[in-house]
Amino acid sequence: ADFMKSMMWGKGKGKGKGKGKSNLKRFEPEQRVWVGGLAEGTTWKELQDHMGQAGTAKWAEVWRTKEGITTGVVAYGTAAEAT
Repeated sequence: ADFMKSMMWGKGKGKGKGKGKSNLKRFEPEQRVWVGGLAEGTTWKELQDHMGQAGTAKWAEVWRTKEGITTGVVAYGTAAEAT
């Protein structure tokens, strides 16, 4: 999709499924995929739907960094789905 520009590793806080409460810690690092360079205005639902093409996307968060870069993370049900 157009909102997927590039992939990068990073950290941050943001709002995703669950009304602002991050459940990301429930998932092992191997189950997470970090995404950078998203189009401004990308929602967690759009990211989750897009990344769901690779497997069962269980959780997604999107936030804007101090530098104004829209970044996200998706957690999959298994590590195999995240690779």
